[in-house]
Amino acid sequence: MVNNTNRAVGKKSFRLSSSCLLGILFLLCSAGQAPAAGPAQSIGEILSKTEANYRSIHAFTAVFSQKTVSAAASTLGAEKATGRLYYAKPRLMRWEYDIPEKQAFVANNKFAWLYSSDENRITLFDAQKLFTSPLASTFFDGALRLRDNFNVTLDPVLSTPETAVLQLTPLRQDPGIKFAYLWINLRTSLISRVQTQDLLGNTNEITISSFTPRPSLDPGLFRLQVPAMAKVFDSNGLMLTPARIERLQSKISRGK
Repeated sequence: MVNNTNRAVGKKSFRLSSSCLLGILFLLCSAGQAPAAGPAQSIGEILSKTEANYRSIHAFTAVFSQKTVSAAASTLGAEKATGRLYYAKPRLMRWEYDIPEKQAFVANNKFAWLYSSDENRITLFDAQKLFTSPLASTFFDGALRLRDNFNVTLDPVLSTPETAVLQLTPLRQDPGIKFAYLWINLRTSLISRVQTQDLLGNTNEITISSFTPRPSLDPGLFRLQVPAMAKVFDSNGLMLTPARIERLQSKISRGK
């Protein structure tokens, strides 16, 4: 029963964390040059300004809203969520959900977990699988130019004089993404919205507001804090002993 329950929770949690991951990766991507398009600015100019803007930011907080539509249950309407995002270099992020339930998803390049306060439960993820797909590693590391993995075009219908909407189509198939749209404010060079669709037709849309650059953030935001009586399960659904939890907390604190 524990394993089955945890697998069910894990599927739900992974949907949230995948959306979070895609959102933050697009926000922090290394843009590079792309083919020229659009009447006011070329795609290369738009991406270069946006990338330079985010490159200068060492940490930030933001408010986000998320809308998820399952292709299998599209008639039931969209699932909606809201919360706050924290990001700090290098490679630290935390997504705190307030609605529909209290959850916190925390990740770096080696560890990832989700805490559900309603269940007082922590679910660990296989960070290696979560972050090492070609597209994920490209964006998370910011090491390669955007067009090395995407065909980038300007959507002339959705774009306005104030906002450029870019469509990104992967050059190589990845199960996590079929295509994506980025909404970029041309005045601030900030990404205000990200919409992705996977190969199954599931759609996730994240809207960012109240974006606030910070000189730094409290490192405690990205440490594994285990509340009293909380149960911790690994990525295989097995509950961790207190000794294993202590070792894991120590590793995360050291970043190893």
